[in-house]
Amino acid sequence: MKLLLLKFTAVLLSLILNFSGLNLSPDPDISELPNYGPDIFAETYCVLEGESGAVLLQKDMLKRMYPASTTKILTALLTLENVEDLNQSVTFTKSAVSVDPSSSTLNPKAMEGETMTVRDVLYGMLLKSANECAAMLGEVVGGSEENFAAMMNARAAEIGCRDSHFVNAHGFHSDDHYTTAYDLALILREAMKNPRYRELNATTVYTIPATNMCGERIFPMGHQMIGGTEIEEGCIGGKTGSTPQAGRTLATAVERDGLYTISTLMRSSTECYYADERVLLEYTYGLYNGTLAPVHFVETNDIVTPTDNVRLRYSPSMNGAVAGTFQTGQSLERVGIYGDWSMLKGDNRMLYAATKFLRSDREVPETEAYDPEKNTEDIFLMPLPEETEPETTEESSEETEDTSKEEDESSAAPSEKETEQRETPSESEKTTETEPVPESTEDEVPVISLKDKLIVGIPAFILLVLITVGIGILIQRSRKKKRRRRLKKHSSENSEL
Repeated sequence: MKLLLLKFTAVLLSLILNFSGLNLSPDPDISELPNYGPDIFAETYCVLEGESGAVLLQKDMLKRMYPASTTKILTALLTLENVEDLNQSVTFTKSAVSVDPSSSTLNPKAMEGETMTVRDVLYGMLLKSANECAAMLGEVVGGSEENFAAMMNARAAEIGCRDSHFVNAHGFHSDDHYTTAYDLALILREAMKNPRYRELNATTVYTIPATNMCGERIFPMGHQMIGGTEIEEGCIGGKTGSTPQAGRTLATAVERDGLYTISTLMRSSTECYYADERVLLEYTYGLYNGTLAPVHFVETNDIVTPTDNVRLRYSPSMNGAVAGTFQTGQSLERVGIYGDWSMLKGDNRMLYAATKFLRSDREVPETEAYDPEKNTEDIFLMPLPEETEPETTEESSEETEDTSKEEDESSAAPSEKETEQRETPSESEKTTETEPVPESTEDEVPVISLKDKLIVGIPAFILLVLITVGIGILIQRSRKKKRRRRLKKHSSENSEL
């Protein structure tokens, strides 16, 4: 009886957990997570739930990449943890100002012997992405670049970084200076726990007062989603980065609708990195709020031509970066349809266009293409293909050495967006563009929003507790009955004697 009750409890527990979609694993191995999320231009990315650190979306997030100026997040964190008085004065040294003059610096660049407060230097580093400011803070905290790099690596390990190594405070290129999208997300998440970092990182404009060698310097926040041309609701922190080897890197913290997220993307481009970030946010918050409706994937493998010039995008989203124009008279092979979007084969990657402006070489009625009885199961996101390109650290020896500057983050606002053509003729049509959702693997667990997990999981947990208590009571009663029977039997035997 007792064994039967235990088996029943185990089966019931399994059913409850499977139904609720909850993952109660104490420390899931993130290296086993599949690529899961929207297709964007960036080579790798990671989106974390900011409170728990759970991975929400990711593409090759453990692949080794160059961080560029996003390195300065860790430099700022170490400075704030080791310097109590931000009004402390520091004097720029020759070694600090000897960074490549063509790289990102203050305007005018800080000079040897110039004195500022630690606060001013921090703002110059985080907002203006000034390399001489990062180098100076490294010397203030670590005494030398080498000692500070050792502190960076030790702190990264404490945070939980798996594959990061830093050799300088600013992120100027070195083959031995690398991180991953996941590690960078952990670093920003840790930095955002520091109230002083949050205050610094949320500032949109700062003025360094006149110094002993220069007049006042005024500069805006370089991360355009915090303050600039790409304002994003709820964006509370982050950092940009750029070198020829790293491409465009971006780390962003967003808090809205009751959800706090940390997202990082690596090796994007100047034209695409903010659009990439918007697509990640669109998918993350769309899943959370339930506004990202499931769609059906229809495999077509046909040839399509546009009815008029139509935009090609890197993502199946109106927020996706524009890759070019699909012109009348041209034709492309279409792999399949995700709701309102068609996946097309480009020269070296998949591209997307609005399905309603494409004509197929096959006459397949739209009602048949979208018939849920004939198509695959509802899906939300696409498991992305495995990366086959070599890691960035294994670059050819023939690659030229880095003599280019790290672009000035604050002046790197994206180019003006081209006017949408027939794809977006009106705002009403924009609202009808259902976010396409790529295909899911057979073994993949359907996505359940955080709200749904709470709605189902909490009652399920309460039910589990009640059942466990009930089973315990039944076991106790069973034991009492057995004792009574033994006592009764013992009494009857004594009476016969």
